Amino acid sequence: MMKNLTRIMLVAAVLSIPSGAILAQGTPPWGWRYGPRAYGYSSGAEVDRGKVDTAVKETLDKATKGQLWTTPAGTKHTPLLIDNQVVGQLWEDNDPKTLIMGAFWAGPWGVNVELVKDEKVVGMLWVKVS
Repeated sequence: MMKNLTRIMLVAAVLSIPSGAILAQGTPPWGWRYGPRAYGYSSGAEVDRGKVDTAVKETLDKATKGQLWTTPAGTKHTPLLIDNQVVGQLWEDNDPKTLIMGAFWAGPWGVNVELVKDEKVVGMLWVKVS
């Protein structure tokens, strides 16, 4: 009996080490946070709208439309490309230079920006803002 109890305590001690190390490291600056009324996504970073607007305009001026493709659900997507790298997508056929910036939020790899045409979100764009 004592031998089994010793083994159980040893296993419990070994399993508690990784979780303790994880908790000691803290959390990343993005992820789910507890707010006053509920949980919500927060990047923890404040991004200046002027800098985002400038980055969006520069990106849209350089961007070209890729090949239209359709998802299995029937939704059409057109990738926005710069040097054969996808920087966004359109859900409706529009000229990238005529789109404006909508809402945006910072994520772990950059800023996600809604692309708007006639007060309707028609796509998304991902930019780096420094």
